[in-house]
Amino acid sequence: MKLTIFGANGQIGQLLVKQALEGGYDVTAYTRRPNALNIEHEKLQIVVGALTDREKLREAIVGRDAVLSAIGPALSMKRQVVDLPIAEAHKAIVSVMEMCGLKRLITLGTPSISAEEDVKQFITVFPNIMPKLFSPTPYAEMKGIETLIKNSKMDWTVVRIINPNVKTNGNGYSVSFGDTKGKMGVSRYNAAKCMLDAVTRDEWIHKMPIVFNN
Repeated sequence: MKLTIFGANGQIGQLLVKQALEGGYDVTAYTRRPNALNIEHEKLQIVVGALTDREKLREAIVGRDAVLSAIGPALSMKRQVVDLPIAEAHKAIVSVMEMCGLKRLITLGTPSISAEEDVKQFITVFPNIMPKLFSPTPYAEMKGIETLIKNSKMDWTVVRIINPNVKTNGNGYSVSFGDTKGKMGVSRYNAAKCMLDAVTRDEWIHKMPIVFNN
């Protein structure tokens, strides 16, 4: 199976690339800067381009089986929302996927993106309130992605994370779809693992699992 990974040079993205290669996938890693990804492998192809460069996006997407996006917004405390580059990047990616006839999209998000299954509980309410108050731009990015994917024809999965700064404990991960209790923390390794696992989990299509460490 051939995968395209966006945000491949980020902390979760690099883990995702490594795990995909270890799993035997053919990987196309999309980065914005040359030499940003210090990984070499016979099954790895690197495409360098802007996230809005449709020709480069097409080069990275055409002929692949699934797209995974580990692109996330930079933490910003600015009160004024000026632009939404991450939401715009996802819009360009989805547009090119549609042109290429590719439907499977797995993207990274937070519980600021609301799922139909969400009930009022700590892991769905608290991560919505704090970003809205203190990080309005990242919050707006998530809501922009939410609107985009819900209105798209993609076979999408949103892997939602909270506090991806805890260490991997070796005990794996669990998920909540917003309707059951979960924990407020996941390692970057497990976030990447959950994204990769979603590639072959058709029951997660049009679902938004919140992933957390066991």
